[in-house]
Amino acid sequence: MNFFCKVHMQSSKEKEVNFFMVLIPEKKNTDEIPQLSKEMVLTSQQYLDFRKQYKPRNMLVEYTVYATETEINAAMSDEEFQKLTETAEKQPQAEISIDCIHDKPYSSGKKKKKKSPVTMMIAVCSIFVVGVFGVGFGMKVGKSKAAENEKSIKAEKSAEEDGLLIPEQEQNEDAAQQITISIDRSYLPIPTEDLQLKGSAVDGKAQITLPEFDKTDFFTHVAGYTWGFSSDPDAKRIEYYGGKSYTFTEDTKLYRVLVKYGGGSGTKDDPYLIDYYDQLELMSEEKARGYFKQTADIIFPDWASHTPIDTVNELKSNPDSEHFEFDGDGYIIENLDNPLFGKVSGAVIKNINITNSTIETTEYKDYGFVVCSAYNYRYNAEDGTRYETGETLIQHCTVSHSSILARYPQTDETQATEVVTAPAVVPPDLVEYDENGNIIEPKEDTEPVEPTRQGEHAIGAITGLGGQIENCYVRDFGISAYLDDYILYAGGISGKPANVLNSAVYGFSAKGRIFNGGGIAGSISGAKMYNPAGKELPTYYGGNIQGCVARKITLYTENSAGGIAGEGSTSNTDAVVSNCYATNLNFSVGVFEDSEREKLKKTGVSGGIIGTDGNERNGHLITATVSPANLSVIGSKKVSSYDDTIRLAPDYAFYQQNILSVINQNTINPENPKEIFAGSFKFSSNDIFGDDTGSLAYPAEIEDLFEKTITEEST
Repeated sequence: MNFFCKVHMQSSKEKEVNFFMVLIPEKKNTDEIPQLSKEMVLTSQQYLDFRKQYKPRNMLVEYTVYATETEINAAMSDEEFQKLTETAEKQPQAEISIDCIHDKPYSSGKKKKKKSPVTMMIAVCSIFVVGVFGVGFGMKVGKSKAAENEKSIKAEKSAEEDGLLIPEQEQNEDAAQQITISIDRSYLPIPTEDLQLKGSAVDGKAQITLPEFDKTDFFTHVAGYTWGFSSDPDAKRIEYYGGKSYTFTEDTKLYRVLVKYGGGSGTKDDPYLIDYYDQLELMSEEKARGYFKQTADIIFPDWASHTPIDTVNELKSNPDSEHFEFDGDGYIIENLDNPLFGKVSGAVIKNINITNSTIETTEYKDYGFVVCSAYNYRYNAEDGTRYETGETLIQHCTVSHSSILARYPQTDETQATEVVTAPAVVPPDLVEYDENGNIIEPKEDTEPVEPTRQGEHAIGAITGLGGQIENCYVRDFGISAYLDDYILYAGGISGKPANVLNSAVYGFSAKGRIFNGGGIAGSISGAKMYNPAGKELPTYYGGNIQGCVARKITLYTENSAGGIAGEGSTSNTDAVVSNCYATNLNFSVGVFEDSEREKLKKTGVSGGIIGTDGNERNGHLITATVSPANLSVIGSKKVSSYDDTIRLAPDYAFYQQNILSVINQNTINPENPKEIFAGSFKFSSNDIFGDDTGSLAYPAEIEDLFEKTITEEST
């Protein structure tokens, strides 16, 4: 008796595919009916193709097993299998649930401590587990389940040999109808005969799955590099990747090939491929240049720490000739413990999705999950030629269920030591006498002198400082800052960006030693140019926020808080906040005597759109924007202003379609007055960008990003 199954695979977004698979009983000559397993689905080419095309978070697999006396093989077409279902014996239907992010084929479950996976290939005994801490003030931060969900299927579905995971071979005794792939093994310390893989040939073609190289085996894996196969023994490029299925028309001998990253050459047409976490570490070590493309979800092991990638572009007369580009291609990066990029200039960074990650640091500097600091360098040569790196473009990225904790390690209060204070002693030379020789008693200070509070640096989800940020989405992000000095700017998208366009923040909280905070940006003064030595030039540019929305924003700051920006004003001219809205704002601004923020000493300033103006000479014009009715549009304005297109609205009004008539108006692009900026806001169903009350408007450019931020509810 022969068995096969009809499979219906459907994602949560109702993308679906149907196909057939051959089932082989574990024991021959038995009445036991084989069943489809999750591991078989995960290793099937249909699943891999479906996952690459639609990038689902989870899916349901329904299947029905059929028994037939007819000879069958995996090379048969779906039409042939479908015809067999008319006569085959049908078994009851069953189903399998698959978490596409965490269910990984061929994962070994081994853990090895690697402080630097690029430079160290030795096992370390101690294991340091990096936890994900909640921000403690209403934020829900997900915890990576990568380690929990790793499962080994080697024993059941594959053999393991010297770092190779060998898929189960098809049984076919008719050698005349087989094609054989020979895998060269002469490189082993003790050379052995070639590994033989056989596939049934139909019309002269056989589909054969090649062995996969085990990246968790440090005796065979080279950190930052990838093994593959080629029919040329001296090849420098991978022709066939391990773990994938290929169609062969004749017997072929393959040799292993080692390439940098996951393949590619780093050009625009042939970018370096990134599919494993240690390849990001190699990028960091080499201060990457060229073009890169992510080709798989990357989940950092709990014991692995990331080093931010610094890539500073050279000064050039043509700023449009990008020298560095990273395309995340919509894949996920999870369990990141440091910013993906550190200092960058002249880069293009796009389609990155960072989730379930926590940065915990005691270092006082700019922080962002995608980029810490983006700089634009300018140099004027003696011949009058101007060289410039150009602004870094950050496009179509997400950060979700993540937090940045800038604080010192918490101590164990149960082991606190009692502090004994000695009595004060007044030195004799500080005693003063009046003209009669009597001691002058010192006057008690009625108001203690406040220590000087210093603040610099910027923190945000996408960037800390700088960057042209477009079409990005932040969901459930928190900042907790308790270092000695204050963070000057904190924002849901960026602490202090160049510009932000068509982006949204849903759920952002910031508390601690922070001066200015905003739902989109802490400061919108724009970006400055720098000379090659890193000195600021007087030139400002940018400072525009257009087509953005901030909702469910909680800010505890000392100086200012704003629904869109904490601090406005800029040295640039004609900067605007346009086609935006902010709603569901919860601000606590000022200096307090107690940690519970109940005894106010000095009042801060808050606004529905901008908290307050800074010290720059030019203001922002706010236009085509909707602000909460319970707050001033600008909390304290010196140079900024708003026109008659501004609307004040109660909470319920943000759910009404009429809001589109305001935020979708045409406005002038301040960077180019000849261009018109038009809002692209739209409504959809409540579960896309809404709540129990109804749907809220969002920029159409980010609709496909919402699915990237979905996570399982904690139980």
